Amino acid sequence: MSKCNCAIDGFVYYLLLPINSNPIYPTNKMIKTFREFSQNKQDSKTPKYQQLVNTLLIDIESGNLQTGQRLPSINEASEECYLSRDTVERAYSELHRLGVITSIFRKGYFISGKSAKTKTKVFFLVGKITENNKAIFNAFVNASNKDVTVDIFTYNYKSDNFREIINNHLGNYHYYVIMPHLIEESEENIKCLKKISGERLIFLEQSLASLHGLNSSILSNSGDEIAQVMQQNIKHFKKYKTLNLVLTEDEYFDSELITGFRDFCETNHFDFQVLDGFQDEEVMPGNAYLTMDDVDLVAVIKSAEQQNFTLGKEIGLISLNDNCYKEILAGGITIISSKPTEIGKMAANIIQVGKRQQVQVPMEMVLRKSL
Repeated sequence: MSKCNCAIDGFVYYLLLPINSNPIYPTNKMIKTFREFSQNKQDSKTPKYQQLVNTLLIDIESGNLQTGQRLPSINEASEECYLSRDTVERAYSELHRLGVITSIFRKGYFISGKSAKTKTKVFFLVGKITENNKAIFNAFVNASNKDVTVDIFTYNYKSDNFREIINNHLGNYHYYVIMPHLIEESEENIKCLKKISGERLIFLEQSLASLHGLNSSILSNSGDEIAQVMQQNIKHFKKYKTLNLVLTEDEYFDSELITGFRDFCETNHFDFQVLDGFQDEEVMPGNAYLTMDDVDLVAVIKSAEQQNFTLGKEIGLISLNDNCYKEILAGGITIISSKPTEIGKMAANIIQVGKRQQVQVPMEMVLRKSL
């Protein structure tokens, strides 16, 4: 054994090391961590030292960086990341305070065996807090392990907000769960999303074609899905002459739903209409209505009651997605569900398993009195 002095917090300690032991110098993975940092964190508003701390914590906790590996020296890291020496030194000091790294006099900084006592942090981004998104989020939180913390953000369906929120939180989370509703496949948006490692990015309900297969995704609400589930239940539609799809601005819906609805109607020779809300409409006998949000759902029920029409006979009514009261409202509302609870649970499982997955969730129809 040989003796080596170690300076920590101003004190000098002596460590016994095997005579033939050599410190593990920076590997390709270590260098990759610092290079990815320099490429991905340029436009974030998070302090640079904290970005470096977060990046190293994530790679250590995920096992990409191992106990005993030597970090680049302050000068090496400064050059690799295009940071000042003071910034790197501050980041290393913070990691040292957490016990994640240790310093050995004249040998450098090393990853210690002690784990930083931090929880798995998840960034959850949605367009708006809608009933559907709340159902997915709540299912995700309930299915996650106790050591997982989740922060939810909204971008109000605006691409500028979308990019700014992501850029401001790069490197601060272990996983990024994103519902990219109404986000165009522009060069700016793709460039922004590519800053997140594919292993840490999970799309829900919708994806972007240029990133297909590069990250995890749990997709639903496709036009093919709604056409298929309606076709499977066609006998329940045949008593109605006209089918109406009632759109909304309050709940997000995939535009492909309109295509799928139209295809089903044309294939089966139904008259059909696409309505922009139902607030100024009256139900007509022989019509069935598929509503996207609960405001229009209630409006249809009220209109039917005022004209003494019976749901499931003169008037058909279907609602997109379920909740606890639709089972008893007006004797029971038929629903077509994209299974938001299942989507949330699947997303939590992807994080627990740590394996990239692409899943298509089929829609389902639950028949009740209203159809």
